[in-house]
Amino acid sequence: MSLKQLVKTMNVLAKTNKLELVVASTMLAVTADRIFAQGRAADGNEIGTYSKGYLKTRVKDNYPNSSKVILQATRQMVNDWSVVNTGDAIGLGFKNQANADKSGWVEETYDKPIFDHTKDELGVLQKVIDKTIKEVLNG
Repeated sequence: MSLKQLVKTMNVLAKTNKLELVVASTMLAVTADRIFAQGRAADGNEIGTYSKGYLKTRVKDNYPNSSKVILQATRQMVNDWSVVNTGDAIGLGFKNQANADKSGWVEETYDKPIFDHTKDELGVLQKVIDKTIKEVLNG
């Protein structure tokens, strides 16, 4: 590929949101699994544990008998965690303001970042970026 073709290809990539969409879609799956299934915060540790009283309520409501916080009692946050286009950028977030507010409350309650990326996730992100750019460059 000539330098002229390379520049043209990179300009096309810069004018589209393909890279952002691919990265955001991949990271959505990765972060949703960590947060809502594994119950892990961005530091890699468990988000927290449910109190014995709340755990009894969860068991009564047919949730697993696990004290691990997984943020999905009503599934509202799980279902609302999405690829979000603000017009200026594409990223991850909640479409519903109530869930965005809950995410902040949960991070304050457990005193840790939950919805940030882990170091491993940042590695995945870089691999996806590299792969997508390579695919664009190779046609």
